Amino acid sequence: MGTKKLNMASIEAGMWLHMDCVNPIGIKFEHDGIVSAVTEGYSSAADIKVIHYAGSEPHGKRLISETTLEEFLAVGSSARVVNARCRFSPLEVVKRARSQLGRADYNVLGRNCQHFGSWCYEGAAFSREVFKYGVIGTSFGLVVSIVGIIAPGMARTLQKAVSF
Repeated sequence: MGTKKLNMASIEAGMWLHMDCVNPIGIKFEHDGIVSAVTEGYSSAADIKVIHYAGSEPHGKRLISETTLEEFLAVGSSARVVNARCRFSPLEVVKRARSQLGRADYNVLGRNCQHFGSWCYEGAAFSREVFKYGVIGTSFGLVVSIVGIIAPGMARTLQKAVSF
């Protein structure tokens, strides 16, 4: 699965977007979302809607929300379109994304924005970012386990398959 640069002239509902980001303290992360609506004759990113893990509920948890593309793009660098084989029609991708609106169970290892995007698009929740950094995380987890600090359920969380 690769990506290609987002062409604003050809954006359509059902597209899976991906971008690289850096948080305020300099930690790199990736962010994904699903284009849910494109206003006919749109003229800006404010006329396009994206569903993704965004913002936070009153208790500080991220939730799946529908925002403008402008708001989605504010957290990272230029967005790209994910080139993955889609198992569903664009309409079904959007229906799957909308069915998760309001969900507030974000978990960086087991239920993040890439898990959400791949579930909407491919039917299986998978995170390239978690997989890519798994070796680092596993090594860290082993060190923490040896020291005896790790929570008993964390190892199960890392190994558990995720489904939305």
